[in-house]
Amino acid sequence: MKKFRRFAAVLLALLLLPLSALAEGSEDYDDVPPDNWAYESIMRATELGLVGGVAPGRFGFGQNVTRAQYAMMLCRLMGWTMVSPEKGSFSDNQDRDAWYYGAIETACANGVLLREVLGETCRPNEPLPREEMAAMTVRAMGFAELAQLLAGMVQNDCPFEDVTTNRGYITLAYHMSFMGGVSPKRFQPREASTREQAATVLLRVYDRLHASIKTGALPGGVIGVQAASLEELGGRIPMCPRAPLEGVYEAAIKAGKGGTVVLNVAGLAVEVKDGAVQPALTLTPNELAIYRSEDESSVSRSSRYASSYLIHTVSQNDKVYVWFESEEDIALKVELCRMLGVAAVYTVG
Repeated sequence: MKKFRRFAAVLLALLLLPLSALAEGSEDYDDVPPDNWAYESIMRATELGLVGGVAPGRFGFGQNVTRAQYAMMLCRLMGWTMVSPEKGSFSDNQDRDAWYYGAIETACANGVLLREVLGETCRPNEPLPREEMAAMTVRAMGFAELAQLLAGMVQNDCPFEDVTTNRGYITLAYHMSFMGGVSPKRFQPREASTREQAATVLLRVYDRLHASIKTGALPGGVIGVQAASLEELGGRIPMCPRAPLEGVYEAAIKAGKGGTVVLNVAGLAVEVKDGAVQPALTLTPNELAIYRSEDESSVSRSSRYASSYLIHTVSQNDKVYVWFESEEDIALKVELCRMLGVAAVYTVG
């Protein structure tokens, strides 16, 4: 399943979880204090089938959550179909009979566990640091590229002074309100996460994924924060997305929780004649539809900007680059706004 479609399938996938997974969530736990801050989160996450116990009647309260356990939790949260390849992706995940084999491989297949980050071994039974919990969760939602962009921005808005790695991931986790700091200025990124913390994070993400959000054409009289456009007319392919993902993020942060974001979805055409880039022209919906229906046009998608474009060949030396927002592009940007607490995303153009 493509990342930008997974959100719509979460609820259905949870309803279709194996009975064994739901059975795990049907029991009471003897080791969870009813007056503990995490009690309600643990119980509700269990009822939803997101987490289970470590033994009959025991949640494993106070224990560190392992990388394998959290991988399994994310598989349940996102409703991924479990995979079990003949050969594991890591040297220490080769036992296909291990309870976590499929969870590790499924998380790997969905870009959550990365060999370029972990190396040859995934260390499935190792306690999961808080910074990696943030990174794994953000990757599961399909915003890894945005996190990397945020980490490289000059003015990163991560509020924690002790964060030096995974900065973009932690910034998103903070603004999406599923992970906070241990104090206003400290995140303690390398501290091991507990199972009750994991249950709380999963429940917060679940609630954001299922939060209502208004969408559609911009109503008259409504004022929102418009996502910035990007026009870089140099280079082999002139870059002209109307709402690059980082622009949508910045608009959502400015709009604030409960605010309104506006996306300009009008197509933009840039003609290149004999290597010279002409001024960009805004397209009407009919003009864009004509370009998109041309047989000779080739359509591509920029994951860097979460926008689509096609290249229309006029002649050997003349081409027209058309940037537009596909339904898939808009859906991903709406989900980003939803996760950031925005109440409405409207479109113009």
